[in-house]
Amino acid sequence: MEFRRGRVDQPVLPGSKVGSTTGDVLLDTVLKAEGISVNYAVFHPGARSFWHSHERGQLFFVDSGKGLIATRDEAQVIQAGDIVWTPPGEEHWHGASLDAFVTYRAISLGVSTFNMAVTEEEFAQAWVRP
Repeated sequence: MEFRRGRVDQPVLPGSKVGSTTGDVLLDTVLKAEGISVNYAVFHPGARSFWHSHERGQLFFVDSGKGLIATRDEAQVIQAGDIVWTPPGEEHWHGASLDAFVTYRAISLGVSTFNMAVTEEEFAQAWVRP
């Protein structure tokens, strides 16, 4: 057993310093252990992650607000209480709507690979799909 009290001993980081988000985002890594990363995030309106995937998948719990999670083929509006499973290797992004914050907890399994930023056009088009 590995026990951790509270959170990883590092400051909450603005997403822009991590290089994996666009817009105002606060990221808080609460646990990093063998092949598992648990993060809490606050996305300001219009903020979003870059395109990315997770080696062994990601479990995503929406705590508050309204946002979107999208793949190359589909998009889903997310809100408080929603749970999303992203399968291993599926490229996706997530972010807040233009008129609301979104907060979530994510459990990422294996290595997370971040790619290109989501363009303004991709962001706008994803909101048309749901």
